[in-house]
Amino acid sequence: MPTSSSNIDKQPLDLGIGRLARHIATLMATLGGCLAIAQLWWLPLSETSLWQAGRGVVLLLLAIGLMGTARLSLVLTLMIALTGLELAPSGATLYTAWIEPILIGATSLALATHIPHRVH
Repeated sequence: MPTSSSNIDKQPLDLGIGRLARHIATLMATLGGCLAIAQLWWLPLSETSLWQAGRGVVLLLLAIGLMGTARLSLVLTLMIALTGLELAPSGATLYTAWIEPILIGATSLALATHIPHRVH
């Protein structure tokens, strides 16, 4: 009796807490990067706003790296997020003030529960 592909046991997709935290970090890095760049239209043009926009570009590039499985993107995202953490953000919106702590928490959790990718 030939076996077909429909007879293969299908397992439900299990992301786990680490993978879910990585997805949240990807979402927060993307959102934070877009908002940092968009602040160029809301704030007066200054050296600080240009640095924030450049930091937003770096966050967007790191968000692409977070879609993979490497640990380097987690470490770099954590470092960039820690540099943006301020007690009283100047000129930042309420949303950007909440994105940094969420990004730090999700990246830290994903890094703590990181399981190396194994090739079978």
